Amino acid sequence: MTLVVVSIVAVSSAQPARAQTDVTLEVGASQMGPSLGDDAEAARFGVGGLRASHYELSGSGVAAGFLFGHTMGGQTGGDFFSASLGGSLVDEWGGGWAGGMDVRLLGFGIRAPYPYRALAAEGGPMLRFTRGTFSMTTAAVAGIGRSRIRLWRVPGGRGRLFFDDLWRVGGTTEILFGSADIRAGLAAGVHETTGGTFSSGGGRLIFVGGQAAIEVRADVWRTPAGTDLIGGLEFVIPLAGWSLRGFLGRSEPDPLTLAAPGGGSGGLLVGRSIMSRGPEAPGTASNYEIVEATARGARVRIRVEAPENAKRVEVLGDFTLWEPVAMTPRRGGWEAEIEVPAGAHHYGFLADGEWYLPEDEPSAVPDEWGRMSAILVVDTES
Repeated sequence: MTLVVVSIVAVSSAQPARAQTDVTLEVGASQMGPSLGDDAEAARFGVGGLRASHYELSGSGVAAGFLFGHTMGGQTGGDFFSASLGGSLVDEWGGGWAGGMDVRLLGFGIRAPYPYRALAAEGGPMLRFTRGTFSMTTAAVAGIGRSRIRLWRVPGGRGRLFFDDLWRVGGTTEILFGSADIRAGLAAGVHETTGGTFSSGGGRLIFVGGQAAIEVRADVWRTPAGTDLIGGLEFVIPLAGWSLRGFLGRSEPDPLTLAAPGGGSGGLLVGRSIMSRGPEAPGTASNYEIVEATARGARVRIRVEAPENAKRVEVLGDFTLWEPVAMTPRRGGWEAEIEVPAGAHHYGFLADGEWYLPEDEPSAVPDEWGRMSAILVVDTES
């Protein structure tokens, strides 16, 4: 039997999920095609769930999620549930270097065609180097778990339980480079597991605009069952308290639970934030000051000391829809005044076209693209 794990994943938004607390309810639908070579229909599901996260400015934090799926006809799939709880501890060392530790607990269950349960835990150290818009992240991972499946010798009988110990040891490396709006990169990994050796290698292309993001990926996976080409498109679009997350393509195999890749997969989740709290204003705001209040928020003077010999400096953030705004050289630095809506925002600078953020910026936040961005808070109630 080939177990197909149904999941809907999406890249993070251009506004990093850092320094904030968020709880979101989601509903939607998904389809998971059978593995190549399997003569079976695609499984379709109605899905719903809850995800929550809390991250500090350093990038340390916790995230949890629960997803339930109800089969929508056909004999290929059955009702399923999945749950995860993860945490990250990140420490910035300076000079573009950072290190940390990631841990994750996960559980999965499916009712048909055979009742299956899996519970696992994994984690490991992470090392990241960032310079401008270039980043390289290397992570080691080790995991253990157990699965249970019930098989019937005679339909309608009591069935017999089978247990399998799960484990994996391996690592991954990802390199990203490009501009503030478009990122390209390479990713690779290798894992020794209960079922044999899993290895992967491929490319990434990431588009960022405003608070939305799209990631296109293509990977070659070598598993004990053979070689598979895995490709897909993932996206996330925040919409004023709502969000759209989606996936289209082939799902990746899971070296820990030994789930096989699925073909012809896709899904869309509509989310509604039921609690969202942005970051507290930093104790010192070295790069901006509030000039005056406006109807929408405030007029903000942003100032930065750019790298020596820089000929052109621009500021950009989610409040400019990530479009660069030219800054003026003044008093030994560069300045610009911009009207910024109320709330918490992420921003940075371009120095001669290269992403730049001062190393001593107190609100610096590492995002999922390997880029450091700063935080600007306009509080209309103060």
